[in-house]
Amino acid sequence: MLSRYRRRLPYLALITALTAAGCSSSEEPGRETAALDVRPLSGATALSHADSTRLHDQEERAVTACMSARGQEYAAQPAIASARATETNPYGLLTPQRAAADGYGIVGEHLHLRSTPRPADEPRSKAWQHALTGTAEHQVTVELPGGTNLQYSTDGCITQAHAKVYGPHWNTVEPLTMKLAQTVLATVEESPVYRAAIRDWATCMKKSGNSAANLQAARAPLNARLEAAAEDEKLLRKLGREEIATAKADAQCQEDTGLAKTIADIQRKVERKLLTTEDREAIAQYRQAQESALNDAAE
Repeated sequence: MLSRYRRRLPYLALITALTAAGCSSSEEPGRETAALDVRPLSGATALSHADSTRLHDQEERAVTACMSARGQEYAAQPAIASARATETNPYGLLTPQRAAADGYGIVGEHLHLRSTPRPADEPRSKAWQHALTGTAEHQVTVELPGGTNLQYSTDGCITQAHAKVYGPHWNTVEPLTMKLAQTVLATVEESPVYRAAIRDWATCMKKSGNSAANLQAARAPLNARLEAAAEDEKLLRKLGREEIATAKADAQCQEDTGLAKTIADIQRKVERKLLTTEDREAIAQYRQAQESALNDAAE
C-alpha cells in the first residue's frame, strides 16, 4: 500500500543487482576480485531486501494502528517485492557472477511474481480512503528541484505513519533525496565521458553477437518476449537460457571496458558539482531517519 521510490524503467526493476549500497566493493563467494556497485548519493537510497522488508512492515504496522484509532479496518499489506527488485542497480550494472546465476532477473522475477500473487484490491468507502490518504483540506505541496511538485495530505494515516516511523521531516526529506538521486543519475548518463564508455561497451557487445546501443537496449528484446513465453514453459526456459547468455556477455563487456569504475568517477564529479550544502544535509537527514527506523525495528 505504501509507495516508495522504485526504479525508473519498467524492465530496470527486473535487473539483478548487488546488495551493497553506494560505490562499495562487493566480493562474490570464492572470488579474489571485487566489483563496484555504483549508486547515486553513495547509495543513500539503496536498501538491502531484508532492510526494505523490515521498514515496509514497520510502516504497515503504523498505518494499521492509525486506521484502527479512527475506527477503520485495515489489513497490513505483505512485502512481496523480491530481492532482485529491491536491490536493483539503477545504472544497469551487472557482475559476471550474478549474470551467470540469474541473467537480468527477467524470467526469475516473472517466476517470483507468479508464485507471489498481489493482494486483491477491495472497494472502500470514501471515509476509509480519506482516513488512509487524507483530505484535500490538509493537502500540502513540496517543491522539488527541476520544477517538480509533490502533493500529500498531512492528515492521512500513510503520511502520519511515515512521520511516526521516520520522524516529522520524512515527508519532505524523502522525496527530495529521491529527486536528487534521479538528477544525479540523469546527469551522469548525459555526460560525454559516459556516452563514450557506453560506445566502448556496445562495441564489445557487438563482437559477442549482441547488438545494443545502451545498457537498457540489451534487455529490451528479452522483456518484449516475456509475455508470450510465459504461456509456454518450453519457451520460458528457452528465453531464460538466452537471457543468461546475453547477460553474461553484457556483464563481461562491462568488466572488460571498466564501465563501473568510469561511472563511479563521473558520478563523483557530478555530485561534487551538483549537490549543495543544503542537499547534503537533507541526504544526511534521510540516512539518519532510515538508520533510526531500522534500529527501532531491531528492538
